[in-house]
Amino acid sequence: MTKKDKIIQKYISNPESIKYKELKIILEDAWFIKIEAKWSHVKFKHPRLRNDIIIPVHNWECKDFYKKQTYKILTNNSLI
Repeated sequence: MTKKDKIIQKYISNPESIKYKELKIILEDAWFIKIEAKWSHVKFKHPRLRNDIIIPVHNWECKDFYKKQTYKILTNNSLI
């Protein structure tokens, strides 16, 4: 099992347990494109999704709400 697979398994079992840099790895593995937005926000765009995911990042961390929301988007669209 690779490091990326371990991060994905950790995220599936408990979305709040990961850090922003691990969330970024998961999104990029699911073919999301990272776009720097204004100030401390980061936007992730996917070709199959209508809406973008916007995550405010402060001190290289994001709130648990955004981790859960991202998890719902990924699972509802069968991206992980």
